[in-house]
Amino acid sequence: MGQDTSSFKPRIQFSIITCAAGEEIYSIWGHTAVRVVDSVNQTDIVFNYGTFNFNEPNFIAKFLKGDLLYFVSVNNYSDFLNEYQFEKRNVYEQVLKLSNVEKIKWYTALQVNMMGDNRFYLYNFISDNCTTRVKDGLFKNTNFQATAIGVKSYRSEVVSAPYKQGLPWIGLGIDLLLGAYSDQKPTNFQAAFLPFLLHEQIATTGRLVAKENILTYASEKPVSSNSPIYILIALLLFYAFCSKWNSLITQRIAKVVDILLLISFTAGGSLIVYMSMISKHTACFQNYNLMWMHPLYLIALVFYFIRSKAIGQIGLVFFASIIGLVLTSYWLPQHFSKEVWVLIATAALLNYRLVEKGRINALFKK
Repeated sequence: MGQDTSSFKPRIQFSIITCAAGEEIYSIWGHTAVRVVDSVNQTDIVFNYGTFNFNEPNFIAKFLKGDLLYFVSVNNYSDFLNEYQFEKRNVYEQVLKLSNVEKIKWYTALQVNMMGDNRFYLYNFISDNCTTRVKDGLFKNTNFQATAIGVKSYRSEVVSAPYKQGLPWIGLGIDLLLGAYSDQKPTNFQAAFLPFLLHEQIATTGRLVAKENILTYASEKPVSSNSPIYILIALLLFYAFCSKWNSLITQRIAKVVDILLLISFTAGGSLIVYMSMISKHTACFQNYNLMWMHPLYLIALVFYFIRSKAIGQIGLVFFASIIGLVLTSYWLPQHFSKEVWVLIATAALLNYRLVEKGRINALFKK
């Protein structure tokens, strides 16, 4: 006569694991996983939804388009910790206070999730990632209710992480790529889309956490407030000075800056077009930065080396687009940071110079 093991199944302990940020760009937002300790089968495993294959063909292209498949993997808890200990990333464990029914339901769902193609999903950095997968499992299989945690927008949380990790230029680049979609205010359920947001939301419920364990592998870094704003302002002022100071050296420098900006805005605008109109990353949709940074600068770059008044007409159209952005920015559904506004001012100066160049070219032709 077989032994009834159903009474042993509830002897499962669930924990939400939140890991501190790492040094790699993909790890600066931290990480979330689920730990399951099964005292009957004597297993201690971690379900990790943040697994991807670096050797995937066309890895970068697939990531940019939103076609990169992530998958759930299972590791022994000790092996999982070894990685974070080696990388000196602190680990925060929230042991959950769940009913027996909730534990069995979630554990079964995790096992089903490990079967075949169920393991794979298309990664989306605000709506489908390692944190949202864990959060969804928590919501679907327990009585957990989301609480307000004061998230103003997706953008504010996504962009702030690289700034805090001392990578302000990465933060600025991400800020430029995010569109109006990312400026939506998430619901309480949507708000916990990043590791420490979910950690905070779980902590605020009060009744859900039985205890918290903290494994400290490194001293906490002080929150950095560094920003490229002063460098950007300095470059803008230098560009303006060279544009107005009538000497051979400053005029040559200004022309070099013109060309570098035309190349940069063409490249940056092309990436924004791709991310906002071709990729599947919803956070990049409807990007109004295209009103001042766009691939059409390539046309201006070509005409820059041709003595034609057309360069002035091109600059006038681009300048008018920037003025339109400035006049309507209050009503636009997209937030522009102070760093982006300095770049917009730089683009305005560039286009003013194109208009002036067209006027001078027209005088030479008379």
